[in-house]
Amino acid sequence: MQHNWKRIARDSVVLVILSVIASEVRTGKFPNGSVIVRETLRMIVGEGKFNGVLNEGERSALDVMTKDDRLYRETGGWGFETFNKSAMLAEKDRAACYACHAKQKDRDLVFSTLPAADRPGTPYPEGYRHWTFLHSSMVPTTTFDAFSKKPCEKPCMAGLFHFDANDKAMEGLRTGSFGDGAIFAEEMLEWLPTSTGGAQEGQRRVIGVMLKDHQLYSTTGGWGYGFFDDGSTRDRLDAKTREACHQCHLARKDQGYVFAEYRER
Repeated sequence: MQHNWKRIARDSVVLVILSVIASEVRTGKFPNGSVIVRETLRMIVGEGKFNGVLNEGERSALDVMTKDDRLYRETGGWGFETFNKSAMLAEKDRAACYACHAKQKDRDLVFSTLPAADRPGTPYPEGYRHWTFLHSSMVPTTTFDAFSKKPCEKPCMAGLFHFDANDKAMEGLRTGSFGDGAIFAEEMLEWLPTSTGGAQEGQRRVIGVMLKDHQLYSTTGGWGYGFFDDGSTRDRLDAKTREACHQCHLARKDQGYVFAEYRER
């Protein structure tokens, strides 16, 4: 079977490689089928005109982590294996691997992380219309200039706004504490006047999102901010704009940086 891999880190002669499934993880939880490989190479010191230059030598060991929470229940869902010239790991050695990786419990037992330059924007909130609907708001064109007040530089527009929350976000609204994986989606639509003096929904223009991951978004209160044009699943916010979003949400620090509210009806 052919696999696609992505190399994410290198320390001396240790290479850490992730399968595509694992490299696409952005919320700290790895799905079944994720594979992480650590390849250890011997160091060779150059001679002559290459004296002092370090080069990669032969491979001395290959360490593998494979995610399957059904097969490896006793070791946090991960299988640990080392391949070298002598033999594979004994059961007691696998337990020792798990004990070491247990220190990274908040990162699903994984030490390696993607470099910041390799991280894409906040992921698209798939299926958000099946979440819990919170409320709607309307921003008339006559009051739209309110959004231009700093520090809020949120890419808003006048129109109709619908707010939805996934189950973890709903739990946070009820308890006042938002755990990793909580997501809010904000759908922004045009608000079109009719000939009879009323108005109706128009085209969806953008979708805003807040995703909680206290490690991945540690510099913005644990929240990642995203902004998607209609028909696109690619976040178009850059780091500067995300920081501007967070500056606006600082006013709601005591509410977990969240403006949305839920009222039982």
